[in-house]
Amino acid sequence: MLIYSLIIVLGGISIALLNIFFNPQFADKPWVYALLTLGLIITVILIDGLVAFLIRRLPEKWFKEEKGILKTTKFELKLYNFLHVSKWKEHVPELGSFTGFHKNKVTNPFDSEYLARFILEARYGAVIHFASVPTSFLVLLLDVWMYTGPSSIWLTIALPVAVVNAILILLPAFVLKYNLPKLQRLYQVSLAKKKKD
Repeated sequence: MLIYSLIIVLGGISIALLNIFFNPQFADKPWVYALLTLGLIITVILIDGLVAFLIRRLPEKWFKEEKGILKTTKFELKLYNFLHVSKWKEHVPELGSFTGFHKNKVTNPFDSEYLARFILEARYGAVIHFASVPTSFLVLLLDVWMYTGPSSIWLTIALPVAVVNAILILLPAFVLKYNLPKLQRLYQVSLAKKKKD
């Protein structure tokens, strides 16, 4: 979480400073850029939260079957291996505290019910993160000045905020999709063991 927080803070400071020095729109009020940057960062985080809230309200049965976006394809696995997900996944924050189920470590690899819940939560999480990528760009519409005349805020502040958010929100989706095949293998083994017992 520390790395993510640093990226958000340093990214926000960089966006504000670049606008203060190079964007003439509010040259006489440089503090406006700092306020707009902070406001758009908070807004995009709230949008992410809303997306998560709405998707968590969808029926569990939609997330039970391994199909569509819920299936990790061979191409995806090659991509995740190319991106070395296994090396940096521990640095990506896990927000299981919001659902009461942490997905950063398998604590009970032989319990089929626990693994089924883990897979379900991972699928919910992956869909939430993937859905949050395009909705990040809704902040571009909040440049109110572009509706009445020329404005560059959508380009110089809103777009960088959306891009940083989209990248940060995409990384946990990669981790979840990368882990799903392993979880499903564990689940199948635990079911087979349960049948023997």
